[in-house]
Amino acid sequence: MRSFFEVFWFALAYPVSLLLAVAVGYWFAEVHYRRRNRIWKPSGIESALITIFGLLLSFTLLSSNNSLKERTALIHESSDAVGELYRESQLLPVTGPAVRHLLRQFLALELAEHRPRPAHNPVHIRQLENLYRRAWGQLASGQGSHPPPVEELRRLLPAFSRLNAATSRLHYSNQEGTPTSIIVLLLLSSWAIGVLVGFTNNAQETRHYFVPVLFIIISVLTIQTIRDLDNPALGFIRPSYGNLQDLQRFIGQNQPPAP
Repeated sequence: MRSFFEVFWFALAYPVSLLLAVAVGYWFAEVHYRRRNRIWKPSGIESALITIFGLLLSFTLLSSNNSLKERTALIHESSDAVGELYRESQLLPVTGPAVRHLLRQFLALELAEHRPRPAHNPVHIRQLENLYRRAWGQLASGQGSHPPPVEELRRLLPAFSRLNAATSRLHYSNQEGTPTSIIVLLLLSSWAIGVLVGFTNNAQETRHYFVPVLFIIISVLTIQTIRDLDNPALGFIRPSYGNLQDLQRFIGQNQPPAP
């Protein structure tokens, strides 16, 4: 349902709504100026207001997006530390239970304070979590009655934690995008400016169609680009996974044959 809504809205409904906003501006100028033989004399303030509003909107979007990324980075750093400390506690038979109790209390306090959104639970993330859990359990328990040396596990722990953290960051980053309130602000402002563009172009003696068409094209492409950047799984702008594909081929070629 979400993918259908996004494709429908950004590919069809938004351009149509923006065209209707420009048409409303044309209609208002036609009824209140042309039919009354009144002439609109632009003073230049209209263009200045649109320019100032565009600058304020762009600075606000940039500032809010940077603040969101900083908060998200701190959350990821905390989760990385919790995961590494939890795996480290599994190698400590004496102090391990106390450490895990501390982590449970920490997570309960943080999640109760910040009121997070409902957890995103895709099947792929759960499969990776189960893979990491089984792999670490096998490494920690060893094979048969010969547990692995703790020194070897401690050498593997930093790299294992970085792999787990990087994978989690990658998948959670796909859920991070422009806040809904800012998207709504962009849509409302584009509709308002569309009305103004249609009005100012029709209220003059000579009608101009190039500027409204150019405004609609630029606005639609901008919103579509934001949609693509916010939805790497649905849009046309997607990150490259060439490095992982090369590693998969390299590791597969160097894997020893099965006995």
